[in-house]
Amino acid sequence: MAAPAALPPWSLDSADRALPPPELGDLVRAAATNWPDRPALHDGRGGLTFAELEGQARALAAWLSEQGVGRGDRVAILAEKCALMPVLAIGIWKCGAVYVPLDAAQPVPRLRSLLGRLQPSAVIALDDREPSVADVRWVGRTQLDGILSRPAPDRPAVAKRPEDTAYIIFTSGSTGEPKGVEISVASLVAYFGNHNEVLRFTPESRVFSLSPFHFDVSIEDTLLPLSLGAFVYQFRGVHAGAIMRAILKRERITHVIAVSTLLTMITEDGRHVTRENFPCLQMVMTGAEVCDPGVINVWKTGLPEVRVINAYGPTEATIVCVTHEIERADAERMSSYPIGRPLRGVAARIVDDGAEVHEQGRAGELWIGGEQVMSGYFDQVEETARRVVEVDGVRYYRTGDMCSYDQDGNIVFHGRNDDEVKLAGRRIHLGEIRQIVLGSPGVERAAVALVPRNGHDVIALVVMAPDRSVVTDVEKRLVDLLPEYMRPALVAWSPELTVSSTGKTDENRLMRRLAEAAEGSTATHFALSPGGDVRPIDGDGDA
Repeated sequence: MAAPAALPPWSLDSADRALPPPELGDLVRAAATNWPDRPALHDGRGGLTFAELEGQARALAAWLSEQGVGRGDRVAILAEKCALMPVLAIGIWKCGAVYVPLDAAQPVPRLRSLLGRLQPSAVIALDDREPSVADVRWVGRTQLDGILSRPAPDRPAVAKRPEDTAYIIFTSGSTGEPKGVEISVASLVAYFGNHNEVLRFTPESRVFSLSPFHFDVSIEDTLLPLSLGAFVYQFRGVHAGAIMRAILKRERITHVIAVSTLLTMITEDGRHVTRENFPCLQMVMTGAEVCDPGVINVWKTGLPEVRVINAYGPTEATIVCVTHEIERADAERMSSYPIGRPLRGVAARIVDDGAEVHEQGRAGELWIGGEQVMSGYFDQVEETARRVVEVDGVRYYRTGDMCSYDQDGNIVFHGRNDDEVKLAGRRIHLGEIRQIVLGSPGVERAAVALVPRNGHDVIALVVMAPDRSVVTDVEKRLVDLLPEYMRPALVAWSPELTVSSTGKTDENRLMRRLAEAAEGSTATHFALSPGGDVRPIDGDGDA
């Protein structure tokens, strides 16, 4: 019997660590060799074994190569949460191309704009929609199924240089244009090794994947565990606590990675967080937004032997770069738990007024440096130069996050120094919304902010224009250009400019008045009178 194939060097087995990392296109080759018939993943409708995953990825790579797609070419995927997505990512990497997952549900004009910038060699859709752009090789679901069913030879993946781009993830941008974060092969491989020291995925792990594939966390909760022979359950159902808990129990899940909004749903009132309901659970990781310490306390109290980890990582620093394991519940804690310390291979510094901060409690901007820092923003050289700086030969990404050190030397997150926000783990730059609103005819000024409403933060917009009918045009423009999660939940019209003493829009005053009026109300549209009153109106602008 042949010796088993060595797993990638980010394996926890020391015998695997001595070998060089595989090409990204060979990410699951070892698992497919060792356990061809083992279930690799399931999405609630269908699943794949490791042999099927590897075979279909080879088939896609062979077809792409026949079309002339090669190293450095970009292949865009209109991403959905399904078992085929890892096939597509690995198949793209096998032929040396760049994996670019895009939100399939975003408005067509926004998608068309992104594809126009990307100039991809191919676009793959997981349905049979009409092509959004002309003169691009467009593959719909019917054609894709035919491609993946073809037998393909076992050929080595195309070798990529460490500096070559592995993937591009688009995030909301301060300039009004989405920013495409380019992550190199070297950064991704480094991330795999650095983070699995914390995650501790093994071939026996069973991972619950919640992240959409146009978010980089999908690489963490799907592609990383698959590379080690672990099983991944891709949840694509209704986000309801009881449903998610039932699947976690049925699928014998060992690792859960969930943004705090979803973890809170799974937790509910805490009564269900018991070993009976989570018989195999070993680790819970949360991040992407601040998590209520009470939720973390529930897990450490109900399942004290389960590792509970608070994680932090902007897309520009390759998924996750700082983590903190909560050793015990702190029932007295009112503020959020620390985000912790950098992963191996990651540098962190807190900077205030141009100087690095070392003392406890003093806040400054967090800079993340080292091998996980992005190559840059796709086709936005100036924006890259603004955010990436070099200090003592180390490239740092300026995160815009305000942090400090606690008494133990852990990093504590405090907030932003700009108007980027997180909702349900999604990164939204309010400046992108503002730019779209200001581009509507008749709008004189606009204010956009997060406001509390009935226990949850929502996006609020105040449109300042002499004519109230402008609001209808603004909302239509937002629907045309923004995905649903970026659209304001509260919209108000103001006939006059509300400015501060410096002549700027007095956003705080506007939003305070709107939040007060919206609290306890079911209305979504409001009018601000010159006298300061706020009254609800319907979506058509009628009082």
